[in-house]
Formats: sequence, structure tokens, C-alpha cells
Amino acid sequence: MGKKLHVVNEVGQDQAAFFSAQVTAEKRKWYQPRLGFHAWLKKFLPEPIILLLYALLVGIIGGFGAVGFRRLIALFKSLFFTDVKGAFAPLGHFDVFLLPVIGLFIVSFMVQYLAPEAKGHGVPEVMAAIAEEGSIIRPRVVVIKAVSSALCIGSGGSVGREGPIVQIGSAFGSSLGAYLGLPERYLRLLVGCGAGAGIAATFNAPIGGVMFATEVILNSFTLQNFTAVVISCVAAAGIGRIFFGNHATLTATVPVSSPHFSYYFIYILVGLLAGLWGFVYIRVLYKIEDWFNAIPWPFWSKAILGGVIVGGIGVAFPQVFGVGYTWVNAAISNHIGLTMMFVLLILKLLVTSVTIGAGGSGGVFSPGLYQGSMLGGVIGLLVVQIFPHSGLNPGMLAAIAMAGVFAGSAHAPVTSIIMLFEMTGDYKIILPIMIVSVLAATVTTTMSKETIYTLKLVRRGLDFYRLRQPDRMKAITVGDALATEHLALDANLTVRQAWKRFAETNAWFAHVRDEKGVVMGSVARAQVLETMNQTDGQDTIKMEELLPKTIHRIDEQATLAEALDKMHTLDVTYLLVVRKQNPIGVIGSSDIIHAYKEE
Repeated sequence: MGKKLHVVNEVGQDQAAFFSAQVTAEKRKWYQPRLGFHAWLKKFLPEPIILLLYALLVGIIGGFGAVGFRRLIALFKSLFFTDVKGAFAPLGHFDVFLLPVIGLFIVSFMVQYLAPEAKGHGVPEVMAAIAEEGSIIRPRVVVIKAVSSALCIGSGGSVGREGPIVQIGSAFGSSLGAYLGLPERYLRLLVGCGAGAGIAATFNAPIGGVMFATEVILNSFTLQNFTAVVISCVAAAGIGRIFFGNHATLTATVPVSSPHFSYYFIYILVGLLAGLWGFVYIRVLYKIEDWFNAIPWPFWSKAILGGVIVGGIGVAFPQVFGVGYTWVNAAISNHIGLTMMFVLLILKLLVTSVTIGAGGSGGVFSPGLYQGSMLGGVIGLLVVQIFPHSGLNPGMLAAIAMAGVFAGSAHAPVTSIIMLFEMTGDYKIILPIMIVSVLAATVTTTMSKETIYTLKLVRRGLDFYRLRQPDRMKAITVGDALATEHLALDANLTVRQAWKRFAETNAWFAHVRDEKGVVMGSVARAQVLETMNQTDGQDTIKMEELLPKTIHRIDEQATLAEALDKMHTLDVTYLLVVRKQNPIGVIGSSDIIHAYKEE
């Protein structure tokens, strides 16, 4: 009974074993389970239901976050283009020149010293967190990303709001999951829920939010993922509609041309050109970023240079400032001429790339839609000039080309189809959108393996393919896979008594406890049966005598991949699972296989 056991401590004792080596010390510190709330909740509710409750909470928080972010953009826009611009009134038409300079200068300091993750698009940073950092996003990112992006957009920076709101919503989900001490696979899902919630609320596009989260962020479509993300997006979209109303993001009515067979050839042309432009968008964006990175100046001076370029162009063409949905609506409504559309197409590409490259904070989705609308409008006006009796409405091509540019640059045709349908609110253009999106994605995928989001990760040397083809063995923790059918045997039970207990269940392993209920170790079903068949001591040999002298243990936060590797190295079939040094169960190879299949 009092046999002293030597316990081998070969696995990290804290939750840090759960993360990759690239997670920062601060993020490790944040990941500290609070009060065992998740474990307590599991006593009363099935885990799938608990996960849906978490998803609902993330959706509600994400919805309010999206509302707050849009209000913050409006606040900064009013501040810069009313108050600050008024202070520069003596400059005449050049009064807007300094607005982007001031905005980018302030943003550069915020992201440099407070949260470097807040720099850039937002979506690649979320992907990086999922792929390399255990889905941990620091809570401070919520505040810094919201303020810096709203400031950048409000001061005239040519970026969108989808990237920031994705990162903000994802940070909400990650922070909640980390605070509750959830395993990585749940953290990853809550990050996706937050991303989808942000899209759903800010664009009034719940289905688009679901598809964006599953196709772009999670890159995985399972029933569990889909259900949780749907709950989040519905909750977030509901909150968004309370504050902004239930209307499409793009207010212009899409002028639908009467169906004609010949139009499908034009749709094919739009799809091919939109895919080509999506590739150009990716390349120019990162070429200009490389140009800024190569300049041997301090970060703040690069921001000033970028602001000068953006402001200088904005003096002559103020249409390129900000998100630009006003001009997208104008393109759809045929209120912009051919030459101006072509000029705005080129300038929006340039100004967006400069804003991002100079250190600005904002998304690339809305600028892509802007460019798509101008590209489609140019194609439509040219077709009408060449074939004046075609009956084609250029505004329709402006609408469907938006879907093509995003589908091509993001390699996400399904999300593009759904998003543009919800943003326009017009089902009549669904067939052209489908044709254009699929063709554009095919063209861009052929020309570039990486998307506008993933290329940023590849350039940083991050292995994003582990996200595309997730290793489930590295995503499931030992604690999640811990079997519930293991027996608990008293140490003073005989072999015969123990075998009788085994025969009553399907358990392959059993805990052996002392008189105080403390787990001393574990025995396998096969070990007890072998002892029964090979000795005459079925009624004299006790369970404590079958325990190995050395017990190999593993922390509950270790992954199944680590557990399987340890079993192979030690040539054992099971390991003692511990929580903060205390044994809580045993995991065998069969448990790992079962958990892998169930995931």
C-alpha cells in the first residue's frame, strides 16, 4: 500500500506545451484558465451545447464591436474632414492634403509601440494567429486595431473596414476562449466565429459572414464549425440591423439588363479580366510594400511619405479617400464617365497599396470592390460604345465585376458570390456573379498559388499550409480525448476481483487508487488478464503489485501528437494524465484513435 512510485516528469507542466514555440511570452501569460468555468459547465450541459453558447456570446460581442467600430470611423471622419480640415482652410483646395499625413503619422506610432499585429490588413494576422500561435490574439488588439483603423480610414486612408472588423471580432473570440482556458480547437473555432460575426454585422451579410469565416479564416467546413459560426453571424447581424437597419450595404439599385444569350460571353470576359486584375492587385500591393520596406528611413517618416502621396492624389481626386462605397454606388448607377472610371481604377490600386505599405491599418476587401466596380464599369461602357444597340447596362457589369476581383484576389468564389448578393440585395444578378466569381478565381489561382491574404504570411516565412490541411492530432488535447469508461480500482483488490470488474465493462484501462482515493497509477485490461492466466495468485496478488515502478505521465494540455510520440518513444500503450501534478486519468492509444476519428 505504501509503495513509493517514481514519477517521470517528461512533459511540460503548464499550458505552454499546448502552444507553438513562436507564441510570445505575453500571450502565454494571457492564456491562464480562470476558475475552471468550462469544466464546471460541462457538468451540466453537453459540450456541443456549451460551444454554441460560447459562439452566441462571441456573436453578440462581435456585433456590438462592429457597431462601435463603424461609429468610431464616422467620428474620426467628422473630426478630420470638418474640424481639422477647417483649421487648414487658408490652404484652399489643398486643405485635405495634410489629413492623411496626420492620420498615418499617428497610426504608425500606435501600431509600432502598442500592437504591431494591428498594422496592415487584419485578416492575415488572424490567419497567422491560427496557424502559428495557437489561435491566441492579445486582447489589446481589439482597442488598438479599432482606433488605428478608424483613424486611418477617417483621415482619408484608402483602406476598408472588413479587415479590421475581422481582426477585432477574432480577438474577442480568442480572448474569451483563452480566458476560459479552452483547448486550441475551440479557440480556433471562436476566432472564426468572431471573424464571421464582424463581417455579418458591419455588412449586414450573415450568410457572407459564415462563408468568409469557413472558407477564408478556418479553411475548414465541418458541421461543428458551420453551426457555431452560423449562431455567431445571426446574432451579430441581428445587432447590426438594430442600429443600422435592414438594408443592403450598397444602396444603388443594380440596373439589370434583359437576359440575352450573348451577354454570357460578356460575363465570361468580365470574369477573365477580373481574375487578371485580382492578380495585379496582389502583386502591386506587395511590390509597393517592398518599396517602403526598402527605404532606410524611420517608420514614422515612411508614414509621412505615404500620407503625402495619398494626400497629394486626394487633392485632385478626392474619390479615392476612405472606403469609397459612395463611388461604388455611383459606378453601379452609371454616374461616372469612362475616362474617370479608368483613372479611379488605377489610382485606387495605387493609393490603397501606398496606405498599407506606409504602415496604415485597414482592410483590402472594400478597395477590391471599388476597383472591381470601376473595372466592370469600364468594360461595360466600352461594350456599349462598340455595340450601341446591345441593350447592355454598364452598371450591371460594375456590380458583378466587384465579385470577380474579390474572388480572384482572395481565391474565395463562394464567399464572393454570397457577399455580393447580400451587399446588393438583388437576386437577379446571381447567375452573372456566379460565372464571374468562378472564372476570376480560376484565373488568379492559376497565376498565383497565394491569395492577397496568405501571401503576407508566406513572405514572413509562416507555414500556412498547416492551416489549410490542419493536423488534427496537433489540435486535440489529451484532456479532450480522456476516456470516460476507465475503471477506478482500489489498490487492495485482488487480480480475480479486478478482472471481474473489467469483465463488466468495455474499459481497456483502470485507475488504481489508494485508500484516500488518490490515483497511484494505471493497469491495462490485458495485463490483468495475462496475470490471471499465467499465475496461481489470482486471489493473493493485489493491484498495487501490478503497477510499474516507473509511471510515465503527460499533461492534460499536451496534444495527441505529443502523446502518441511519447508512447512510441517509451514503447508503452498508455500514459497517466495529470493536471497541475495531480493524476486525473489515463489515456491509451485506442483513446487517441477514437478522438482522432471523432474530431
